[in-house]
Amino acid sequence: MVVLNFTLAPEAASKIHDVLVCLGKFSDAVAIEARRERFTFTALNSSKSAYAAVTLDAKQFFASYECIPSHGGPDGRFTCSMYTKALLSVFKGRLYDPMGRDGAIDRCEVSVQERDNEAQCRLIVRMVCNQGVIKTYKLTYEAVDVMHALFDRNVAKNRWSMHSGAVKEYIEYFGTKTEMLDIFAGEDGRCVFKSYTEKISNGKEILKHPLVTAVAVNTSDFEDFNVQPGLHIIISVKDFKAIVVHADTLKTSLKAYYSQPTRPLQFSYGSDGLLCEFTLMTSGDYNAAPPTPTPAPQPLNSRQPSRAPSTAMELTDIGSMRNEMPPPSEPVSRRDRSGRQRNPGSRQNSVAQAQPSQQESDSLFVPEREEARRREEEEDSAWAPLDYEKEETLGWDASADHDASVFPTFRDSGSEEASRTNTVESNQVFEPTQRVSQIKGLW
Repeated sequence: MVVLNFTLAPEAASKIHDVLVCLGKFSDAVAIEARRERFTFTALNSSKSAYAAVTLDAKQFFASYECIPSHGGPDGRFTCSMYTKALLSVFKGRLYDPMGRDGAIDRCEVSVQERDNEAQCRLIVRMVCNQGVIKTYKLTYEAVDVMHALFDRNVAKNRWSMHSGAVKEYIEYFGTKTEMLDIFAGEDGRCVFKSYTEKISNGKEILKHPLVTAVAVNTSDFEDFNVQPGLHIIISVKDFKAIVVHADTLKTSLKAYYSQPTRPLQFSYGSDGLLCEFTLMTSGDYNAAPPTPTPAPQPLNSRQPSRAPSTAMELTDIGSMRNEMPPPSEPVSRRDRSGRQRNPGSRQNSVAQAQPSQQESDSLFVPEREEARRREEEEDSAWAPLDYEKEETLGWDASADHDASVFPTFRDSGSEEASRTNTVESNQVFEPTQRVSQIKGLW
């Protein structure tokens, strides 16, 4: 059967409350480890990325302390686990009042009740108030094995120290929705605390908007600063805030120890027989910036010169494709009745050249005047008169000495008689513009 009895002064009981508030931000349950010379509170978060240990010295922190473990000899220990909210309901915030007003206590007595003939083991807390009122709390605990995180400070060559009050002023600039904190040691004699949140995208939907806040501090403002330049170390903003706020209640200096990214980082501080150590997982790199989210892309002007190199590459690829591709085959509709191909030098070349020009004109970076002039040339070449050889077309007879009843105004210039008439009777002949087969509705 274990023997554990200790007494707390009002100020020490108030510090226990602050410790439980801080540990409650890491885990819902707190583990207790009692040894002959010290009493320790530990907490481990659910993701096992943050470990907190608060050690109370038996001679300096307690008014009286007695711990005799049931087994283990001089190095034995007593361990248990309890809900943080259960302990907070006992150790309230106003246990210590320097003015001696109502609500303050005279002392706090704690003992462990562990008997073989009882089914439940309890932690008994007695609050003796100034007016002679005694409040007794009986809390059930659970026997567990307490594990500790190991951290070798001899390997942690990067170190800095600053008063907790100054660090608390800096964290007030951090956004409430930021998640990560990047501690960067620059080469210009400054240390940058940058808090940010990453943008999470699900397709086209943005679930979180990026937010970045950076606070630059001169290294001369630190009590001690020995960090490798260009080193980025990234931790959780929530954990850092909880540590700084609790360190400020003790009015002491906050010390940081770490070696390199992806290796643990430890914050340490304490005073008057109370020592706090927080070991956190880290990420980051040596020289590159942290993976802060990029702002949402803004709509660019269609003629912005920054896109010109990529467009030039696209036009070059189109030109090479045009040189490698064979000319398109002639469709059947462009052959005459005898099966011969039309004049290849007039319209077909212009049509064949129109397709690459159309592809090039699709670019948004061609000047408007040049584009308009190119289109006009393509239209002129497309509607140029064709040289139809021995094809059925309509011609205009400009001679004035003809009989309209015998010779109609529109005559078939494809026949031999019409050809002789145009040659003999008239010296001026207009070029044909349309075939007879295309005329509909006149006869």
